Amino acid sequence: MGYKEDFANDTGWTAIDASTRLNTSAGKIFIRFLQRNGVDTIIRYYASTERPKTLTLDEAKFLSNEGFAILPVFQDSSRNISHFSTTSGKKNARSAIAFAKSVGQPVGKGSTILFAVDQEYEVAEIDGPILNYFKAVKSTIGQDFKIGCYGSGATLSKLLSEKLIEVPWLSMSRAFTGTEQFFYSNKWALRQVPPERTESESGIGYDRNIIRISRKTLGAFQVGADDKGMVAWDETEDATLAARVTTVVPAAPAATDLLVTTEGLRLRDAPDGVIIRDLTIGERLIAIGAADNAGWRKVRSGTQEGFCFGKYLRTPDRSEVEALLRTAIDEWLRFDKGAGSEKVDPYCGFVREMWAAIGEPYDGRSTYPNGKDVPWSAAFISWVVRLAGPAYTNFQFASSHSIFVNNAIKARYTARKDKPFWGFRINEEKPALGDIIQRNRSGNNFSFSYAENHVQYESHSDIVVEVTPDAVRVLGGNVGDTVGFGTRLQEYHVGSDGHLIPDQGIIALLKNKAGI
Repeated sequence: MGYKEDFANDTGWTAIDASTRLNTSAGKIFIRFLQRNGVDTIIRYYASTERPKTLTLDEAKFLSNEGFAILPVFQDSSRNISHFSTTSGKKNARSAIAFAKSVGQPVGKGSTILFAVDQEYEVAEIDGPILNYFKAVKSTIGQDFKIGCYGSGATLSKLLSEKLIEVPWLSMSRAFTGTEQFFYSNKWALRQVPPERTESESGIGYDRNIIRISRKTLGAFQVGADDKGMVAWDETEDATLAARVTTVVPAAPAATDLLVTTEGLRLRDAPDGVIIRDLTIGERLIAIGAADNAGWRKVRSGTQEGFCFGKYLRTPDRSEVEALLRTAIDEWLRFDKGAGSEKVDPYCGFVREMWAAIGEPYDGRSTYPNGKDVPWSAAFISWVVRLAGPAYTNFQFASSHSIFVNNAIKARYTARKDKPFWGFRINEEKPALGDIIQRNRSGNNFSFSYAENHVQYESHSDIVVEVTPDAVRVLGGNVGDTVGFGTRLQEYHVGSDGHLIPDQGIIALLKNKAGI
């Protein structure tokens, strides 16, 4: 694909920006659409004065209660260079902080305010008035908020190099100066995907956005019923404000949804027709026609309609399983489907988040004193399970697979229904979506009995994300220095009875019991 096609690729979009208040009857219809499509972040507007497009406290509370995080962008006038100066930067920063306080955005907690540069500007204009504008913004509110910018690649690149912003939001205008290079540099935190769209049932216009950085780093926020705000996905905030939820759990698929079961499926304009785009495993589609005799299904993805082969679609599992699958696949997408290396930014930092969640200081570059890399595959499993929501609260989060496997085996024998996983031998249960498979590594040959009685030994585990009649495919971390899916060591053969066959190095099968 060329730049135009790459830039329009919306795989993994989980955020939208909208200039319409959403705590309305039409907004509630639109919210259901967003939840069906796995959106967890909504970008809304601040300005110097209250306007029809600006966020209100009531709307912020409504969106938070619906499970969304809010990311604000300040936009007054930004389409003429005369709107940018030191004076206007100070003025708009003061307006932004006043607006933030009025809607409950937390101050001094690491939340973000974006400022729009909604036009293409010459280099001299970027290096002059726009640079002065953001210097003034930072000096005025930089102690209280992270600062971001919406704009062209040239604008964002300069502001990043001057350390004036932390959250660069790339505009959908792909012809703007520097945007192609900035897009491929992977320095953007989030990007807008063209074209603009309108949700048909509600009539609300919106733009799709892909978030590249970690949710915790993004600085989005939520507001509780008590009008107090907190940074979304922040565990420190969660400890302080325990009554409110910090993890935005992926919305459960609706009963009418179909989900893509494998990687490589394509949406076409007709059965066996022209390819519209590639689909991603776990992607949600809406069925709008029964299967024909050849097995093709007519489906809708967002506003796109087309056909795909029904063999590779499934109906939703229970919501707890779907939440785990969604978080696992999202991490794979965050690592660019396995192309992102633990050794380089931003992926090194993503590994850091996983370790921090279980109280360890490592990141993707960490080594032991003997020079060996610190393995992070168990930290990955703990991270994904934690993000999957409250149904997994009693998982034994740990830096070693052997610890949580031992805990799951004991949970099974003691009938602990509060535990989300129970451990079994491979001849006792069949693998299913959302289960965890533990295997040997480093040439070891540990058995289930050994795992039942020990908590310290080398092993590896992955999450089952694809099941076929003769194989299961799994997804996990620290596989080839990235988040891997379906690699040589991530596919297991299944017998005619549905059980994992022996002699594949498997130690235990952890059955997902969350929600049962």
